[in-house]
Amino acid sequence: MNRLLVSSILFITLTAHSAEHDFTPTKYACTNIDKKIKNVNDRLRSGYTIREGERLKEELRELKHKRFSCRHAGFSVE
Repeated sequence: MNRLLVSSILFITLTAHSAEHDFTPTKYACTNIDKKIKNVNDRLRSGYTIREGERLKEELRELKHKRFSCRHAGFSVE
C-alpha cells in the first residue's frame, strides 16, 4: 500500500513538473524575455506577500527556462 502511494505521488509530481516546461521556442515567444525577467526581479526587490513572492519566484523560474530554450534554439531574447 505504501509503495503504491509513494509511486502515485512520484508519478504525479514528475508529470506536473514536465508539463510546466512544455515550451517550444519561436521568434515571437522569445522576444523580450530578458526584459520580463528584469521586471520580475524588480518586483521581487520590492515588497510582496508570501503568496505573491512564491508566484513571482515560479514565474522567474519559468522565464529562465524559456530563456535557456530560446538561446539554445538560436533566438534572441532581448
